[in-house]
Amino acid sequence: MTNQAGLYLFVLIASVVAGSSCVNGQSWYADRDLANDLTKNGTCVQQDRATLCFESGILQPEEIATFSELVNRGIVDIEAYLGASRLAGRKIRYFISSKIDISHSTYRSIYLPMTRVQKRIAPYLHETTHLVAPCDACPMWFSEGLASYVQSYVSEHTGGYDGGIFSRRGNRGIDQDARRWVASERGQAVIPFIGMPGEPPSISYDRSNVAAPFYVMAQSFVQFLLERNTPEQARAVIAAKNFDADLQTITGKSAAEWKDLWLAELRK
Repeated sequence: MTNQAGLYLFVLIASVVAGSSCVNGQSWYADRDLANDLTKNGTCVQQDRATLCFESGILQPEEIATFSELVNRGIVDIEAYLGASRLAGRKIRYFISSKIDISHSTYRSIYLPMTRVQKRIAPYLHETTHLVAPCDACPMWFSEGLASYVQSYVSEHTGGYDGGIFSRRGNRGIDQDARRWVASERGQAVIPFIGMPGEPPSISYDRSNVAAPFYVMAQSFVQFLLERNTPEQARAVIAAKNFDADLQTITGKSAAEWKDLWLAELRK
């Protein structure tokens, strides 16, 4: 079975029962005020699928144009890969500023740190995946793992770049990265939250000790699931209402059983 077929299963799960946003270090009010300021005083660019507003006076015009085209292409590539979109023709709004510390997404907007855009390490594909296939009801490990997996897959096979925060080798190296975390004390502290509802305490601000192992292991676990399920199973999950219960019914295993298999594979 191909990765494409396996991905379709879990995109459908995400589309039906889920949605998510990344770790968000800013309040909704701060996001709103920043968006209003950038819309009024920043440099804004219109693309077919996106509106981008940049803090003025930092990027050169050619850098703004290049990133805007990259983002627009990324939306199209993600939708083509997932085979579905929840955007319904709406444009995604991107705000890029030095006042943003951590990349994150809200209902229709994505916020990216200026420094990461300058260095070409912004996780724009990850955040875009959250809006194309929102996961409001699914567990954090799945929504973040899926977004990271899609980010890596699209950049490796279609175009753009992988803005992975905690992994530098995409899907090709994620299992090796996860294996090192599983063997570490920090990874062992986080692993109970992989395959389970909820999120590790301190994940919003302890990036090195908590967020790093969580995101890496979530991406590895999601990749493991995607590679072991079929399109037929995907069609059966369209009416899913409960992530954990439907995952077991459709795939024949619970999240805990899949997790045991994934860990056994890593430890070989």
